[in-house]
Amino acid sequence: MKRLCSIIIYTCCFNLLNAQVSEGTKKKERLKTIGNIGASANFYKSNENDSFRTRPPYSWNVYGSLVVKGKDFSLPISFVLNQYGSNGNRSPYLQIGLSPTYKWAKLHLGYRSIPLSPLIFEGQSFKGVGIELNPKLFRFAAFYGSLNKRIRENTNFSNSSSSQYSRLGYGVKVGIGSQDVFLDVIYFHAKDDSTTSNPRNALAAQENSVLGSSFKITVAKKLVLTGDMAVSGLTQDQSFFKLNADSIKIVKDVISKLIAYNVSTVVGYAGQSSLSFNTRGFNTNVGYRRVQPDFKSLGTPYVVNDVELISWNNNFSVAKGKLNVGANFSNQHNNLNKKLRSELRTEFANINVNTILGTHVTINLNYSGYGIKQNDGKSKIEDSVRLQQRATQWSVNPGYNITKGTKIHFIYGNVNLSQLKDQNRFLIKPTNTTCISSSLNYTLAFTNKPYNFSLNGVYSKYEQADNSYRSYGANIGTATQLLKNKNLNIQGNVGYFFNIFNFGSRQKNITYSITSMYQVKRHSLNVSVNYVYTPRNAITEAINKAINQSIPSAVATRNLATNITYNYTL
Repeated sequence: MKRLCSIIIYTCCFNLLNAQVSEGTKKKERLKTIGNIGASANFYKSNENDSFRTRPPYSWNVYGSLVVKGKDFSLPISFVLNQYGSNGNRSPYLQIGLSPTYKWAKLHLGYRSIPLSPLIFEGQSFKGVGIELNPKLFRFAAFYGSLNKRIRENTNFSNSSSSQYSRLGYGVKVGIGSQDVFLDVIYFHAKDDSTTSNPRNALAAQENSVLGSSFKITVAKKLVLTGDMAVSGLTQDQSFFKLNADSIKIVKDVISKLIAYNVSTVVGYAGQSSLSFNTRGFNTNVGYRRVQPDFKSLGTPYVVNDVELISWNNNFSVAKGKLNVGANFSNQHNNLNKKLRSELRTEFANINVNTILGTHVTINLNYSGYGIKQNDGKSKIEDSVRLQQRATQWSVNPGYNITKGTKIHFIYGNVNLSQLKDQNRFLIKPTNTTCISSSLNYTLAFTNKPYNFSLNGVYSKYEQADNSYRSYGANIGTATQLLKNKNLNIQGNVGYFFNIFNFGSRQKNITYSITSMYQVKRHSLNVSVNYVYTPRNAITEAINKAINQSIPSAVATRNLATNITYNYTL
């Protein structure tokens, strides 16, 4: 399968490149280039201890996204260059990819991504070669390349990283249909190179094969049914001894032809489907998803298994769009094979209402509720430790704007109430929490002057058991446009905040920030500086003195962050 995939891709690539060169030679005068290239640098300085530092002192990045377009031809090119190449758990030092397209054929070279299926291969890129062909009703896509790079284990505390095998993979999708109605069959295979990691690495080298399909049916452009199905065979450790294929019929007939089957191999399936109805001012969607505990695809590493989910989403608008309502509901649980000691069942609900009350007033209301309950599985859960909680969140966001003469006034606010209530009577006191946060914002702008002023006040309070925390303060800011063409924008803010803990500790934060942007035709330059200062805290200093220690990051901090970005638009 891998050889066949490679032959198809390289043959198509050769013919496609020849066609593109010929097309580009004949129609040079019709080609045009659009896109942008840019670079950025970040600087960070702090008196924090190295163990508390969350950002590197210096980082840089160069990027670009260009498209050369002709009548039937386009050549998208993208690249990213940064300083993290020597650190295995970061992005590669250089990522570059291009996807030349000629009519219904697209070629992928370098770092690219081809989504095959949300259950099989999606959400990650490969470094290699790929192709997509969509002539009329025929649908074909394939790729071959590296999915993971080799990472050597790094035990340095300030720059630690776990080891990782290099991983190669390939995938093929063959289908028939259009964007509205189609049926695809997908195959994906990935294998770790067990010779590319540290000898003492405890991580097992894996191999994975996934076979599945996707479909979509659209009726009258209003009713849409979609679905995805997949069966995965995952060998969790290549070093385990292999089974005798002749002794197990399914291994001999099917699985042994797709993957090196041994005692660590598990087989699982997954499926999902949704039914949507869309019309003017109203749409609704019902979805179902089931992923077995043993299902895993190395092409979708973030898919959660052992879950069954039912969801329902609705949105509608009335009064010519002045009232918009959205509602989402879902219910899910695990322990699908009934082998776990307990089962977790969660419920989620969200309702959002957005209203436009006349020309000057808007109000947004939002409610979210989340519940989790632990049920008995193979074991009986004691009531004193049983998990049963419910979290709710309410928010109100009013807004008001009015124009008087040359002045424009914007006033908008936010009030948010979040609560976590433990329904286990043994855990109510230490677990229940309440958080209230609010803000009030005012901006004054002018229709005939290139500047504005803003004032922002915030307040929040958090309580849990006997602990409480309050924070309040304000920001004052201004923005202006300078020079003859008003192409120099400068914005600055100053903030002062109080943080109060229930045991009497009081801290202050002072923030300064300034941002500037200069733009000339296709060039733009952005510079931003942000400084946060926490004055010394008498209570914390007394504690440090008593224990004969000095912890600057816990007493007083000074954090300076600077960013410079340049961008050129073609």
